[in-house]
Amino acid sequence: MAPGPRPRPFAHAIAYGDSGGGKSTFAATWPKPMIVFFFDPFGKEMPYLKRGQSGDLETYEDGTPFRRVYSKKDAEREIIRIEHYVDPEPEQPEAYTRFRNRMRGFQHEYAEWKTAVVDSVTFMELAARKFSQYVTKKTSKEPRQWFADSTDAIEEMLMMRFGSLPMNVVVCAHMSEEKDELHGTFVRNPSAPGRMSKRMPAGYSELYRCYVGREANGEDFYALQTRGNTMYNSSSQVDAPDPCVPNYAALWENWT
Repeated sequence: MAPGPRPRPFAHAIAYGDSGGGKSTFAATWPKPMIVFFFDPFGKEMPYLKRGQSGDLETYEDGTPFRRVYSKKDAEREIIRIEHYVDPEPEQPEAYTRFRNRMRGFQHEYAEWKTAVVDSVTFMELAARKFSQYVTKKTSKEPRQWFADSTDAIEEMLMMRFGSLPMNVVVCAHMSEEKDELHGTFVRNPSAPGRMSKRMPAGYSELYRCYVGREANGEDFYALQTRGNTMYNSSSQVDAPDPCVPNYAALWENWT
């Protein structure tokens, strides 16, 4: 009997790049049902809404707004849930507290989701920093303490909690403006607070740079860089093509 298709393990990936590089659009192609922990401002969630039929904006008992996205073929099947962790009043931050409490019980939902997405690290760090500035360190006048707290919080969340999730994980991040030394060269990494910029990729098996290229005829195209070079850090343990079409299915072209 001929062997069947090689099963795909769940993958943990970081998708990073400049604004407009297609990070959220790529993340939205991953297996469903999907839960999105969304820290970016309202309106940036459109790539997820486009995957199906979006429901009304609802609110959990703790005040977290969320929206369900249903299958285009089955209006009763929820394929994506977007939970918004935003602070309308920055000096009275609640978003990161609600998110931290949410993750403490998330293990009871492992069987419900195939993919968990964090979008994005930039605004997640901002929420954690404002929580330090106005709640835990509100008497401090030293901004370095706020940044240190947010770095520790993000490190714990992304390197430990999300690193241990038994499902697909996609973390969306912007590109760092600094260069880090890697194998004797200086390359760009995902943007993250403090030491996290260089450390975070070590905790994920897949590291993709999302970018926009230009065809010979002048038309733009979206792509993933999955192999590192002397400019950008990238890697793939599932042997994703390089460059790769920014779609989950395309990542597995060489997985035979």
